[in-house]
Amino acid sequence: MNELHKNFHSIHINITPHTFAGLAKQNMAFHQGVMELCDNAIAASLPGEKALIFIGLAPGSAKDELLLVVADWGSGMDLPLLENALQLGSLPTGNNRLNEHGFGINNALASLTGGDRPWALYTRARGAAGYLKVQGPFTPQMTVEEVDDPTLPQGLTLPRDHPGAVYCIHVPLAIAQSVQGRGGKATDLETLRSWLVEHLGVAYRGFLDLDSRTMDPTAKIIVAVGPDAKLVPPIPVPIAGTLVRRFTVEMGGQVIPVVYQYGSLDEDKRDHLVLGAKAKYYYQGNQPTQGVDIRLGKRVIATAQLSEIWRGPNGMPLARHNNYNEFVGEVLLPELPRGVLSTLNNKTNLNPNDPDWQNLFSLLAQYPPIAHPKAYTEKALQSRWISALLAVNPHDRVTDEMTVWPTGARIDVFDEGPDKRVIYELKATKGEPLHLYQLKMYWDGLVLDGVQPTEAVLIVPKYTSDLARMAELINDRLTPPALSDGSPSLPYHIKLATHEEKCLA
Repeated sequence: MNELHKNFHSIHINITPHTFAGLAKQNMAFHQGVMELCDNAIAASLPGEKALIFIGLAPGSAKDELLLVVADWGSGMDLPLLENALQLGSLPTGNNRLNEHGFGINNALASLTGGDRPWALYTRARGAAGYLKVQGPFTPQMTVEEVDDPTLPQGLTLPRDHPGAVYCIHVPLAIAQSVQGRGGKATDLETLRSWLVEHLGVAYRGFLDLDSRTMDPTAKIIVAVGPDAKLVPPIPVPIAGTLVRRFTVEMGGQVIPVVYQYGSLDEDKRDHLVLGAKAKYYYQGNQPTQGVDIRLGKRVIATAQLSEIWRGPNGMPLARHNNYNEFVGEVLLPELPRGVLSTLNNKTNLNPNDPDWQNLFSLLAQYPPIAHPKAYTEKALQSRWISALLAVNPHDRVTDEMTVWPTGARIDVFDEGPDKRVIYELKATKGEPLHLYQLKMYWDGLVLDGVQPTEAVLIVPKYTSDLARMAELINDRLTPPALSDGSPSLPYHIKLATHEEKCLA
C-alpha cells in the first residue's frame, strides 16, 4: 500500500481488466450477483444485532442500464481489510460460511456490471469518522479516496444512517432482466423488483423467518424503487401433505442430522406466496421447477434438485418428467463449517465433486421422488385417518374400498359403526367446491344402494368461509334422493374439518 496523501491511497489488486471481463462471463444471473453481496452483508452483521440489508433500484444514466444500491450496517472495512477483500480469491477474515470462497465481491461486481460498467464501493470500519471509496472497473492499481459520506442515486434514501458498506453499481438492463424466468423482458423497475423479491425470499427464508428461540428474524431485507420500499418476506416451499424423513449422515468428522420433508405442490399456497401474489419463478409445477430445495443452516443454496440427486434404474441421473411436476420438498441441514458440503466458486450450484454431497445423496436415494405426489400424499392421509379411527373404535368397519354408482366411484374412507355410517373425503390441498360435490355424490350413491349415511366430512388443510356456507346450503336447501325401497332418506349432513383439527397436520 502506497499513501498518496491524506485523502487518497493506492492499492494493488491481483486482477486485470481481462480477468475481470472473464469473471463477467460466468453466466451468473442478476439475482445471483445481488445474493453474493447479501451473503457478505449477513456475514458482516455485528454480534447480537439483526442484519439489515437495503437494496435500491433507480434509473440509470443511460437507457440501457439501471443503478443498483446494496447497503448494510455491518462491521465495514478499514483500508487493509478493503484491500484484502478486493483481491481475487482472498482468504475470508472471519469464520462465517457465507464467506466461502473469497470470490464474492469480484463475482458480484463482474456479473452485475458485465465487466466494464462503473461501480463504487463505500465502506467504513466501526467507529471511523468517514468512508473509504473505491471505484471501478478493476485495474491492477486502484485509488481509495477518503470521503465524508456515500453518494446515492437521486431518489434513493437509506433507512438508517452510518452504513458499514454501500455498493453503487451500473447494471446493464439485459443483465438485470436475467432475474426473470419467463415472459417478455421487463423494463420497469417495479416489475424487476417483484422478481428479485421472490429470489431473495426463497434464498434467505431461514434468515427472514422468525427464529424459534428469539421469535425474531435474523435478517431484514428491504428492496426499494425510489421512495417505495418493500420488505422481503420469507418464502417457504408450498408443500401439501408433507411427509418427513429424519436420518443422520457422517461428514467432516461429525454426525449430521438431516430432515427431509416432501410432498405435493400446494398451488393455493404458491398463488399467494410473494407478498400475497403468485410466485412466478419457483414452484411452477413444471419440469424446470420440480424437485427439492437444499437449505444449509438458514441459507437455501440450491433449488429444484431432482436429477442432481437421484438416479434411475440404469444408473444415469433421473430424467425430469411431467410425472414429477407436483413433486416439491426441502432438505434441511444444520449450519456446517466452511468447506463441508461445498458449492461452486460463484455459489450458483453445488460442487458435484465434493464426496460429502455424494454421501448425502446416497442416503436420499432411499426416498426417491414421488410420481403424481398429490395422489400419493392423499393415499397416505387416508391410511393415517383409518388408523386413527380404528384406534378409537377398533370394532368399527373402516375401509377405503367402498364404491358407489355403476361407475365404481370410490369413497376415500367409510366408517361404519353401530349407530353411524360416515363418509370421509381427505384432500392434501385447500378445500374446493368440487370436493363438496364429491361428498354429495357419495352420499347420493349410498342412498340409492339402500345405505343411509349419517354424516359426510371433508378434511382439508384449510377452507374458506364461503365453502363452509356452501356446505350449509347443501344441508339446508337440497334434498337427497329416496332410498332404494322408495322411502325418504335423511337430510344431508355435510361438515368440514381441517388436518390440524383431526391431528393430521
